[in-house]
Amino acid sequence: MTISTSEVEQFFERYAQAFRDGLDGTLDEEFFRSLFSTQYIAAGPKGVMAGDNDHAFVERISKGYERYRQIGNKAVTVSEIEMHSIDETHCLVHVGWSSEFEKDGRRIDVPFTNAYLLEQNDGLLKVFGWITGDEVQLLKDNGLL
Repeated sequence: MTISTSEVEQFFERYAQAFRDGLDGTLDEEFFRSLFSTQYIAAGPKGVMAGDNDHAFVERISKGYERYRQIGNKAVTVSEIEMHSIDETHCLVHVGWSSEFEKDGRRIDVPFTNAYLLEQNDGLLKVFGWITGDEVQLLKDNGLL
């Protein structure tokens, strides 16, 4: 069965909720890990890496959420989803995000887009890869670093 757009939208609403939980310091490790395949690939301006969906992965992600909190990240929401089917059980999804920061008493909205590779096994969608832009430069451009 082919992955539907509504399944992808629902998946990224859960993903966004996990992100918000991370920002709140209430990340549920089991729930978070359920969103990812047992192994993953990640690419960005500094190169490509592969890793395992294990406790160390969640620790790294949790440190990232702590960093976001320190620079004033208050919320994140999905603003747009564009899905491209690869085959019946894989798709590429471009997700537009809106990230809300607070700095010096003012709100700063930072839009960005990431690409995700999803697989569907046993009816469940999971991220097995993602590609990000230059987050550090984006944060600098918005006066957050």
